[in-house]
Amino acid sequence: MAGRRRTNPRKNRNKRLPTFGLGMPVGGVLFCLGTLVIGAAAIDSDNNLLLILFGLCLGALVLNMIASWRTLRGLTVKRITPDITVAGQPMELRYVLTNHRMWTSARSIFLREILDHESSPLAAPAEAFVAYLRPGESVSVTVPALCVNRGRVRLAAVEISTGFPFGILTKRIRHRIADEVIVFPCLRRLKGRLIERTRRTEGSSSGTTIARTRGDDEYYGIREYRQGDNPRRIHWRRSAQMGQLVIREMAEARDPQLWCVLETRIDPRDIEQMERREDAFSAAATIICDALEKGTRVGLICSGEPLLVLPPGAGKPRRTRLLRELAVRTTNSAHPLSEQLQRVGWPSRWRGTCILLAAAETADLRDAGRLLTKTLGPTRICIPGTSTFENLFDEPAWSAIAAPPVEAVA
Repeated sequence: MAGRRRTNPRKNRNKRLPTFGLGMPVGGVLFCLGTLVIGAAAIDSDNNLLLILFGLCLGALVLNMIASWRTLRGLTVKRITPDITVAGQPMELRYVLTNHRMWTSARSIFLREILDHESSPLAAPAEAFVAYLRPGESVSVTVPALCVNRGRVRLAAVEISTGFPFGILTKRIRHRIADEVIVFPCLRRLKGRLIERTRRTEGSSSGTTIARTRGDDEYYGIREYRQGDNPRRIHWRRSAQMGQLVIREMAEARDPQLWCVLETRIDPRDIEQMERREDAFSAAATIICDALEKGTRVGLICSGEPLLVLPPGAGKPRRTRLLRELAVRTTNSAHPLSEQLQRVGWPSRWRGTCILLAAAETADLRDAGRLLTKTLGPTRICIPGTSTFENLFDEPAWSAIAAPPVEAVA
């Protein structure tokens, strides 16, 4: 078919094949230098003992190379990772190592995780050690790991290596196993009852009162009877007093709505702004989890390209969706929030209280706050490092956590 690009299946298959490597630790380098010195001295002096010693050193080198090669040739590794994790909380990476050889055991096996160059690094390298693996045996090794930042962690490959039996040479094989772990923002602790404040603000503000619609939940008022109305709602006593038919108008109760708005535009060269932006993401995740837990419908707005607008919703799947969007949101340096908000049509059913989080207070942020107040509802601006922010949130509990041990022995 014209225009279809042909792919080379052999080339794609080679990308999935393991790659091999050979390394030499410092001790191996010193051993090789000593072997060369012994060989030079043996040849120069024609000493038989030195020649025998030189042959033993060469034999040890060759034996180390062959043994390590044969050990790794029969090994396969499988990685099991969690789909999601939370920044600051340990996660578990599980590796299943299998020895497919029928007669030869595997000894002194090191496992090491290889990350994609574009992914956020782990707090410590994920490494494990398996001392002994019998023929045909499989062993499961669990390695704790820690991610201190939100985002995507792309795992590219697992490297297994061994220097058995003498440790002169280290043979390595990298198995290309691509996985991705989504790291949610860390959660803080709310000092006050933000949701109760939100409900009082929404109920007391004249521009953000909950719209009354005809339903069956609670009494709202009376009005004149119109053709097509339910006769069962006729208020007969008031109708007799007023001399015309009037009916009861009912109000449909609606859960309060909360908008979490993030201005992600920062100067990428300003380290302090980057830290405050991450604090803002952490605060947004805390607000979302607390509000959804208390039955409030939550919406999310994030500036950037493209602008993210998720209408208010509730439920556990909603929480996962919102936290995932916060986790994968990238740096924004060129798209002001106020300009992007002006291009959105805001339905009246979306009205609710807004909490605007940003890394720094700017004129554009104040414009965005006024626009949100006009279109959605009363808006509260919270900036990390200010008294307003500190009065609402505690520091994350993991800020003083040390990296967990990462070595596991089968």
